[in-house]
Amino acid sequence: MIHIYAHRKDERCRLYVTGHADGGEERHVICAGVSALTGALVLYAAANCKNARYYMASGEVFLSCPSLGEGFEIVLRGLCEIAKSYPDQVKLMQYESVDDKIEAM
Repeated sequence: MIHIYAHRKDERCRLYVTGHADGGEERHVICAGVSALTGALVLYAAANCKNARYYMASGEVFLSCPSLGEGFEIVLRGLCEIAKSYPDQVKLMQYESVDDKIEAM
């Protein structure tokens, strides 16, 4: 299962994605969709966001950025649609405060 933790407070955006889709023929499509959206956001942040922090590895993405504008919302909408289409494979969670969770990672 893919778990997506997203948080936006004021202009600060944080995203943490972990896991892989399990079983089924669609698992490759699900992973590719999530990877494409999150990868594009990290590349955008790296090029346009001063003080961006990020990490990308197989099955894991972390991003923290002071300001991503509408890019963050667009990617979240795409991730939400994937989660709605494949609820047994993708879980999207948004937190009021994700600071404790991010510090523990």
